[in-house]
Amino acid sequence: MKLLRATWTLLLLFVHIPMPSYGGVPDLTRSYFVPQSGPVTTPTEGQAAIANARFCPNKDGTQILRMSARLKIVLQASDGSPIAGVAASDICIMFNGGTPAQGFSGIGDDSIIANFQFNQLANCPDLRCIPADAPTDQNGVTYICWNGATPGQPGVATRDPLRKWGGCAGDIPVYALGFKLLGKLTSASPLGTYTAHVKCLDCFGGRTTAPNQGELVNTLDINPVQGAIGTPYKYFSDFDDNGIVNTIDLNFIKGHNSHKCNFPFVN
Repeated sequence: MKLLRATWTLLLLFVHIPMPSYGGVPDLTRSYFVPQSGPVTTPTEGQAAIANARFCPNKDGTQILRMSARLKIVLQASDGSPIAGVAASDICIMFNGGTPAQGFSGIGDDSIIANFQFNQLANCPDLRCIPADAPTDQNGVTYICWNGATPGQPGVATRDPLRKWGGCAGDIPVYALGFKLLGKLTSASPLGTYTAHVKCLDCFGGRTTAPNQGELVNTLDINPVQGAIGTPYKYFSDFDDNGIVNTIDLNFIKGHNSHKCNFPFVN
């Protein structure tokens, strides 16, 4: 009898355990991310914002990741209500750290090179996740600044010395509470019109197990940009995002020759 009573009590407890509210689950038809730059209150979106999202493995120079280049993240429930208070660590841009040839696999991007194993001499950090700047606010909004977060100022970038990588990717996945979000080119664009990416000056090489090539700008990157001038358009070689690969792009990448995680700045 005691066993039966205990079993019945457990069943009652199970029946009355509160289930998670659907209001806290991101609706993937309403939640999204969008590229932005400039002031948070008067942001630039779309192609003009993407033009500010370009990267050197050492993140040096005023022309790298300009104007707080970032993603704006918007989380909404199925009824359109904002999802506030989602922890920054639960919203993330995902890297695997390297390519399948280097032994990396997972749900993150595997063409971004962001690991100590293949560039130990340059003291490159291991990087798998770029979290949100802050929890989502009352509007279900937060930001991920590519350069690094500023405490107390979501959407305003501060250079993070541990946020370094090489390689290019056309679709870096963005997750919130385990759900993969779709991007919009602008807040008014349809879902799926943008994929998260940063144009990296380390755009070629470093994809194998050859050491010390993973986060480095050198002739393996410069020569293909030079070869792209006057040929059919190559998006990742167009660093000023003006729709053509020209000497401006070539001179820009030449200015970063030999730059890696610890050069020209250690941190």
